[in-house]
Amino acid sequence: MLLNPLSAKNFMVKLYRIDEVKIREKKRFKVEGEEVLAIRLKDGLYAVENMCLHAGCQLSFYEGVREDKRIVCTCHGTAFYLNDGRVVEGPAQTPLKVYSVKVTKGELHVEL
Repeated sequence: MLLNPLSAKNFMVKLYRIDEVKIREKKRFKVEGEEVLAIRLKDGLYAVENMCLHAGCQLSFYEGVREDKRIVCTCHGTAFYLNDGRVVEGPAQTPLKVYSVKVTKGELHVEL
């Protein structure tokens, strides 16, 4: 899905209604040239960049979302924490970019 809000810094962008997405499901969005991966877990919603910086693999292509707030790039096994982007294991050295999320009237918004 391509979204094109006005060019400005620190603005909120609506991605989807949360009732449209199942728990442990993820959706990818392109917003202002950035690939954002939104993920729903039992305890909340998360948004991170969609690329593992180790080898450029897109995280949206894999089923590696865990309830312990980690996503795994099955390209080479790097695991990242969804809440802060930190590398937990694997060859990647650079953390994921994490987007601030907010739910308003049942809709997920991310801050760019």
